[in-house]
Amino acid sequence: MIPEFKSLNPEEAQLMLDAPALLTILIAGVEGEIDNKEKDWAVRIAQFRARDRHSIMQNYYEEVSGHFNETLESLLKTLPKDTEERSKYIINELKKINNIIPKLDKKFASEFYKGYLAFRVQVAKASGGLWGYGSISREEQKIIDMEILKPPKED
Repeated sequence: MIPEFKSLNPEEAQLMLDAPALLTILIAGVEGEIDNKEKDWAVRIAQFRARDRHSIMQNYYEEVSGHFNETLESLLKTLPKDTEERSKYIINELKKINNIIPKLDKKFASEFYKGYLAFRVQVAKASGGLWGYGSISREEQKIIDMEILKPPKED
C-alpha cells in the first residue's frame, strides 16, 4: 500500500492506481484503434518515473508500473468497445479522482496532478509525427484540452 493512500478506501486507492492505464486507453483509443506505440510508451513512462528516487511519486509509479500491462489488458477486456462509449466511461471514472485528491497530502496531490498533465501529452505524442513520434492528433488534443481533473486547491 502506498503510504499516501492510507486515508483512501480500497476503491479510491484502486482508481488512483488505474488512472494512468485509464488515461492511456482514453488517449490511445480516442481515434478508434489503440496504438501499441502509445501503450508501450505509457508503460515506459511509468517505469521511468518509478526510478526517480528524488520524486514523492516514486512509490506510486513503482506500484503502477509493476502491474501496468496487466491493468491495461484487463481494462481493455472490460471497457466498452465503442470508442465514444468507452471515452465517456473513462472520463467519468477519471472525474471521480477530483473527490479523492482533497483526501491526499497536498504535495502528493499537486505532484499527481502535474504528472497527470504531463502523462497525457507524452502518451499522445507517442504515435504519429516524424518516425512515429511527436504528433498529437486533433482528437487527442481535444482530450488533452479537457479539464477532467481539476488542480488541487492551494491554501
